Amino acid sequence: MTRAIVFLLVLILAIIAFSQFLRRTGMFFPDVYPTGRWTAGDFSVVPSEHFFQTADGLKLHAWLFQAKAPNAPVMIWFHGNAGNLTDRADMCVEFARRGISVFVFDYRGFGRSEGRTSESGVFKDSTAAFEYVRTLGDEPVVLYGESVGGPYAAFVAKERKVRAVVIENSFPSLREMGNALYRPLPLGWTAPFALRTTKWLNEAGVPVLVMHGTRDAVIPYSLGKQLYDDLKVPKEMLTSHAGHCEIPLFEANRYYDTVTRFVMKETAR
Repeated sequence: MTRAIVFLLVLILAIIAFSQFLRRTGMFFPDVYPTGRWTAGDFSVVPSEHFFQTADGLKLHAWLFQAKAPNAPVMIWFHGNAGNLTDRADMCVEFARRGISVFVFDYRGFGRSEGRTSESGVFKDSTAAFEYVRTLGDEPVVLYGESVGGPYAAFVAKERKVRAVVIENSFPSLREMGNALYRPLPLGWTAPFALRTTKWLNEAGVPVLVMHGTRDAVIPYSLGKQLYDDLKVPKEMLTSHAGHCEIPLFEANRYYDTVTRFVMKETAR
């Protein structure tokens, strides 16, 4: 009996240690400047460059793709765990052409932003991005959470006043994500309160558009569907046959039309 208990305790500690190792080393894969497409003039809508500061004193970098329409809504883009803001520039250009200004920023350690990326630090980055956008004007704000950016967008929506949230290929919580990816190991249970996208969106109480690809090999479609099903707010869902964060590539017209319609509808209220 004693040996069995010792073995069980060692196994639990090993699972906890492994999960914490993954959270520290396996969540973010930033591309640092000069990697990327940094010549702003190459884009048909030329972005303005912005720097802003976090609560813990780091300087972060962003681009603002300004729509021509007066009082156009602003969509703050919380990107995924890899690359940098330049990888999202083409999508930002298209939304700006369609009348939605897009503020896309890099978390600490990405692109030209200072610091080292961490799960906890991105909360500070996300809040700082929203506060900075509010200094630029009083246009209605929508949040766009891509992949791991989803829970951070949800957190800001809970803490600040926004009109709506768009979630692309994300997950209900880190617990659900860990359990799904590492089954049968219950790694998710070591992070019961982390990155709780669904809970925070429900607390925010604003309309949500969920988009997910059925061929997503990074975050399974079942997690996106679970997120959508568990939302208790006004909601819509776009299901695509694309892979992870590939909907703009495989179904461009449907993607841009859906997001644009949703944003314009929710910011016209």
